[in-house]
Amino acid sequence: MKILLSIATFLILSLSMNAQSNFNTQAMQQNRQMHQQMNAQNQKWASERASADQQWQMRTMMNQSMNKVGKTEKKISNEEKNKQKLEEKTAKLNSDLKKQQDQLTALQNSKNSSNNDSQKEVEKKKEQISKSEEKLNKSKNELEASSKKIEDLKKEIEISLTEKAELEKKDKEDKERKQKQEEINQALLKNMKSN
Repeated sequence: MKILLSIATFLILSLSMNAQSNFNTQAMQQNRQMHQQMNAQNQKWASERASADQQWQMRTMMNQSMNKVGKTEKKISNEEKNKQKLEEKTAKLNSDLKKQQDQLTALQNSKNSSNNDSQKEVEKKKEQISKSEEKLNKSKNELEASSKKIEDLKKEIEISLTEKAELEKKDKEDKERKQKQEEINQALLKNMKSN
């Protein structure tokens, strides 16, 4: 009977140890799966946060680019108005200069050109013509500078629009990459749940 009792005790102990071992193995597998799921979820959240931050930065940069384009277009509009005024001023100065030159020619060709007063008028006209030529040259230089400024502003707009297009392309690629990563994460979660 003692032998039977010791065999029964031995069997009961081995069965309970085996059952506890199986329970521990199952618990470890469940813990492992739970940790894998938590890690996958944490990675997903981190990825979503990073993606949201990146999208916010992209939107901010695109808005800044569009604001820059708008401001530059307004500058172009103002500069074109300024250029038009300069063109009108230059045309008027050119017209005035021609009139003064015609008047000088008329004075020089007049029969009284030998008169002392006539000579003074000729000299005075020459000074006026000289000043008018200086004003005309200054106006032409301002007109040229205005034209160059408009060209530079237009180039600036082209650069801003190119940057915006590149940002939009990058944003689209990031969204596609995020979607693919989401699909991969979903597949991993399904795979972990099925195991």
